[in-house]
Order: sequence, then structure tokens, then C-alpha cells
Amino acid sequence: MSERLEKETGGAPDRRVEERVRTELVILLFGQVPLSSFISALVASILCALLWHVTGHDLLEAWWLTIVAISVARVAMALAFKRRPNDDDIASWERRFITTLVMTGIAWGVGAWLMMPKDSLAYQAVVYFFLMGMVGGAVTNYSADVRSVTATVVLILLPSTLAFAIEESPVTRAMAFGSVIYAVSAFRAAATLSASFTRSHELTYELEIARELAERQARTDELTEMRNRRAFYELGELAISQATRYNDPLALISLDIDRFKNINDTWGHATGDETLRLVALIIQRTIRTSDIAGRIGGEEFAILLPRASAEQALAMAERLRAAMEKAPLYHDAGTIHFTSSFGVAIRNAEANTLDRLLAEADRALYEAKEGGRNRVVCRTC
Repeated sequence: MSERLEKETGGAPDRRVEERVRTELVILLFGQVPLSSFISALVASILCALLWHVTGHDLLEAWWLTIVAISVARVAMALAFKRRPNDDDIASWERRFITTLVMTGIAWGVGAWLMMPKDSLAYQAVVYFFLMGMVGGAVTNYSADVRSVTATVVLILLPSTLAFAIEESPVTRAMAFGSVIYAVSAFRAAATLSASFTRSHELTYELEIARELAERQARTDELTEMRNRRAFYELGELAISQATRYNDPLALISLDIDRFKNINDTWGHATGDETLRLVALIIQRTIRTSDIAGRIGGEEFAILLPRASAEQALAMAERLRAAMEKAPLYHDAGTIHFTSSFGVAIRNAEANTLDRLLAEADRALYEAKEGGRNRVVCRTC
């Protein structure tokens, strides 16, 4: 599916999906920060209480203050993330999250190694048990992002694991070996969950983009990229309803390329298509942003002008007529010129629906054709 979307939209869906998945991941990660920070501070307090009689108080107090300070900073960062503007740079927030996570991992890993009593295997095992618990919590909280899990596992376990591995005690070496197995298992679990999270969100967003693309294509004329008849009617009905409700002026211009069949027969259908594209381009460059334009069939176009008087509608039609008369269409055999005829209708008590306005504009357009073409005619002005 992603390959098809990339082909149809020049690679844009892939970038959109990647950005949205990344945003969802960062939102998920920041959502875990308050609870994980509270747990980090709470566990640090419990561990300091357990080691209070076997480790220097200055070291314990300094480590505890470091953990609490980082935890408070991370919570404040999470609150600021919730209040961020919608268009804020998500990558910068991701970097801040990773930075504070690394700081937490270093504080736990190095701090626990320094506080660990060197002459008591029982206390060493207790501290190591707490470290394993912190790693387990990180795997649970950040499993959607394998980088976060890897950084946490390595930074928390590496100092103590290395210290245990170089000791001559079989017990500590066994603990180090168990730590390695635990770290590898945590990484594999995180990698699997992260891949599942990413692919699930990719499929969700690819389906959304495909639906948006299908809806846009259903309302867009493929040749000119203007609104098609369906989209023109949908927006036109809303504009007329609003104009009727507030008694605002409204006009409609119907235009048709003169002798379009001759263009196709003489210069070929490719030239006819280029003519239609050129007409669409002139319309889009001339009308106001509030106007509603569309190709409603063949060589016929329509423009709805909300809050436009008869004089404004006639002036707009005349500008379009003059622009199309002067616009050159280049062909291998030479330069081609074409003209268009215009019919204008103004909303009134009798022409107060889109169908009636179009019928009035078409009658005026027919008069313009009968009167010699390349003209603007208004029946209700």
C-alpha cells in the first residue's frame, strides 16, 4: 500500500506517515514520564533507607538529591510538552526526552555502583535487585522505543555488571552473566514491541491517507485538477444557502470554450486537453479566494461568486474572456488562439438555487454563442 501511495503522491505519504508515527511515539514516551519519574524517586528513597547504615550518608544524600532533581525536571518537561504548540518541533522534544533519560540511567547506574557495599554480598544482591527492577520498569514504560530501552538497560546495568564480572567470586560472576541474559532478553522484547507499534501506526495512517486521497480524487477533475461537478455542487449549495440566509448578493458565471470540437479535430485531443488545462489555470489565477470554480463537464466551467454584485460578476467574466482571448497555446505546427463565451446569472427570488442559477447562466451562455461567441451575456443583471 505504501508503494502505491508514494507513486500517486510523489512520496508525500511516506513522509507524512513517518512524521505522524514519530509524533505518536514521542507523545507515548512523554506520557510515561510522570509516573516513571515518581517511581524512580520513590525507589531511590527506599534504597537509601536500606543502605543508610552501611554506606556513607554524604554519598547517599548526594545521589538521592540527584535522582529527585532529575525526576522533577523530567516531570516539568512532560508538563511543558503537553502545553506545546501543535506546530512545535517534535524532534527537539524527542532529543530532550532522550537526554533526560540518559541522565537518569547514568545517575542510577553509576550511583548504585558507588553506593554498593563492597564487603557485603547480601547488600550487593539487594542493590542489584533494585537495578533489575528499574530496568524492568523501563522496558515496560518505553518498550515502544527500542532506543530508550537499550539506553536505559545499558546505562543502569553496565557499571555494576562490569564490576561483578571482574570479581573472582563465582556468585558475582553468575550475577553478571544473568544480567547480560536479562539485558539481551529486554532488548529483543523491546525490538519486537517497537516494530509492532511502528507497523501498526504506519498501517493506520496509510489507510487514513489513502482515504483522504480517494476522497480528494472523487472531488477533483483529473485533467485540470479543479473541482469536479460533484464538488462544485456540494460547495455551491452551501454558498447559496448562506447567501439566502443573510440575503447576500451572489452571482454565477458559466463559460464554454468556443469551437472546442474543432480544436480537437484539427490539432488533436492532446491539444484539446492542454486548452482545458490553460483555461483552468486562467480561472484559478483570476478569481478571488472566496470564489468557487469547477469543471462541470466537457469544455464547460462554472464559477460561483459569493457576495458579488452584477457589476462585479460582469467585470470578472470580462477579465476572464480577455485573458483567454490573449492566451497563446503553443503547438508544433504553430501558436493556437482560442476564445470562450460567458453567461452570467445573479441570484434573485426566481433563481435562488444552484440548478436555477446554472440554468439561467446557461441560457445567457447560449445567447453569447448565438450572438457571435467570445462574448459575455447576462440575462438577470
